[in-house]
Amino acid sequence: MEKKENILSYIEGKNFSKSIWSPVGKAMHTYNMIEEGDRIAVGVSGGKDSLTTLNALVRIQKIANIDFEIIPIHIHPNIDRASFDSIKEYCEKLGLKLQVEHTNLNDMLFGEKEVKNPCFLCGRIRRGILYRMMKEQNINKLALGHHKDDIIETFLMNVFYQGNMKMMKPCYESKEYGVKVIRPLAFVEEKNIIRYVNKLELPVIKSDCPYEVSENSRRLRVKNLIKDLAKENKDVRSVVFNSIRDLLK
Repeated sequence: MEKKENILSYIEGKNFSKSIWSPVGKAMHTYNMIEEGDRIAVGVSGGKDSLTTLNALVRIQKIANIDFEIIPIHIHPNIDRASFDSIKEYCEKLGLKLQVEHTNLNDMLFGEKEVKNPCFLCGRIRRGILYRMMKEQNINKLALGHHKDDIIETFLMNVFYQGNMKMMKPCYESKEYGVKVIRPLAFVEEKNIIRYVNKLELPVIKSDCPYEVSENSRRLRVKNLIKDLAKENKDVRSVVFNSIRDLLK
């Protein structure tokens, strides 16, 4: 998969123009996500969303007349069952070198001392590590794999459980760390990402995080609520998303 045409053909797949590439292009254009000379770190966990985000950036690099660099970074939690070899090899096929940062994240989250909000802490620690690595390498942007469903679910979680209307914005400046965070999949629905990943047989690493399927997971409750509502109105995700679109700026 060395030639530019072969990589592009593989990444684009077949019949994903409307469901993946059009909304990705729209999000990138709407929020001016990529500019000349950017050095963009991609948080690659090995999940479906991060791998799709990586592919989206590589695709733009191949087709757009913009000179920018892609730096994939994997924060490894030192869980033996979750090997990163497959995503390392995949990055090499795309002509990229995966940077791996080993951590004791697993011990911090699942040790003897119970963590009150493990999902929040996990995300905060991971982003802190990414920001540090970016600063050391003069990287100015961070691409994360959050999609349309994530944005909707986060909004509803904040409304139901926190009593506020805070947003997971598609693009924002982190004043604390001096970097710009972009979410190229902001307009893409999760079901289309799943279809895309399965079609291309991407090397997805199965998560061992117990909180993703826990009955106590607030995100899972909200996700299931939306699924139930979608049985009555299949466009409910777009309805909610359109209602908060002005708040995403």
